[in-house]
Amino acid sequence: MNLRACIAMVILACFLLSCKTQEALPDAAVEVKVPVWVSSRPNNGFKYVGIGFAEKGRSGNYQMEAKKNALYDLASEIKVDISSNSVLYTVQNSNSFNENFNSLIKLSNSDNIEGYTLVDSYENDKQYWVYYQLDKEEYAKQKTLKKQQTINKASNFIASSFYDEKNQDFSSALKKRIQAFGVLTPYLSEEINFDPGQTEGVKNVLDLTNLIQNQLQSISIVQSKTIPELKPYQAVYDPLKFKLQIKNKLPLQNFPLTVLSEEDQVDVSETSSTDQLGELQLKVQSVEPLNQYVSFSLSPDIITLMGSDSVSRAGITLLKQFIQTPALKVQANVTQVTIFIEVSEKNFGKPTGLNSIEALIKQKFEGQEVRMVEKAAQADYIITAKAETQKDISSDILEKNYELSLVQLIIDLQLKKAGNVEILYKQQVTEVYGYANSAEKAGLNAYSNPKLQAKLSEALFFLKRKILVY
Repeated sequence: MNLRACIAMVILACFLLSCKTQEALPDAAVEVKVPVWVSSRPNNGFKYVGIGFAEKGRSGNYQMEAKKNALYDLASEIKVDISSNSVLYTVQNSNSFNENFNSLIKLSNSDNIEGYTLVDSYENDKQYWVYYQLDKEEYAKQKTLKKQQTINKASNFIASSFYDEKNQDFSSALKKRIQAFGVLTPYLSEEINFDPGQTEGVKNVLDLTNLIQNQLQSISIVQSKTIPELKPYQAVYDPLKFKLQIKNKLPLQNFPLTVLSEEDQVDVSETSSTDQLGELQLKVQSVEPLNQYVSFSLSPDIITLMGSDSVSRAGITLLKQFIQTPALKVQANVTQVTIFIEVSEKNFGKPTGLNSIEALIKQKFEGQEVRMVEKAAQADYIITAKAETQKDISSDILEKNYELSLVQLIIDLQLKKAGNVEILYKQQVTEVYGYANSAEKAGLNAYSNPKLQAKLSEALFFLKRKILVY
């Protein structure tokens, strides 16, 4: 091979090696172009379009967030026309239309949209975008079918509610009527008609809401001959009992209610429920002095009634725009704690006529929450104090050596609730002494000993805590 041929082969080999080396090197990073649909919304006469995005740094599951936003956008593109025969049109023209209805319906639609397809997605370092489409014709078919299935479901609820009502199951009847309304909420802007033969004369949603309203208004309080009393600052309160009924004097059985005190000084549990006999126990937490009648509002608690039924609970927000939940009034009388004081003050068996111990007891119970009464029959609590003097064991030695008598004053304190033999508190006050040149004078001096007030006050402090808890 001549020199020229060798040089040519070397040049060819170098060229081929250079080409192969370039193929082996990785391509430079190719920048992903931003799709047109991100900046310019597509316009398709046969498709609904939904585009949504999410910031990557704000949510751990940004892809689901973008999808949710895209479906809400898709639902918003589906125009919500309020039919002139719809329940929302009627409410709108009665000047109580809530502008949030359309938004709520679109949100509901976004949860129920089916048949959409993912067209494209795009992401960069900060954002994630998705693009969905929904065929308009297919959507209309599916919506019509689903709407009729929903109306049939609601009709079955209504029919079943009348069966429950005939069987005197008030709660179940009301619950099914609210369930019927709940499943219909996505279609409240449209005309909805029931078969009156199947639904006992209920023709549309307005008839249904009127039925619910009338049922709630049939609840009433059974009037009692006496009004319950409440005392301030009690450690424990017996529940206030009220009976509720529905039409035909039937008891309102197992029905939840919310409770609201109309006075800040009386704190009650915010919820309660009737029992099988229609009796509601209103639980009192605390009472401050008022000395007047106080009122409580009882309102049907339809949210608790619906329990874990999420569809119906969501529909209650809308339902409350069409109905008024009646508030029933009950009362209690907040009165002072009445105390009868029975004191015996003796000095070696003879009345002293001092009344010093009685005065000390009354002083300790002064306040707007307490009233002293003259008769035990009028009292909530009875305090007895029996005071008597007796010679101290060392009195004989003092008399012999110093001609002085040492006398001890002993007070037996007791607290009982009126009409009850049980003793709530019992204490003996001792270590109160008197000195004089005679036992009788020493006994009287014991009644005027400053230590008496300190010792008696200590015992009365604990006695008072059995009556009042601040």
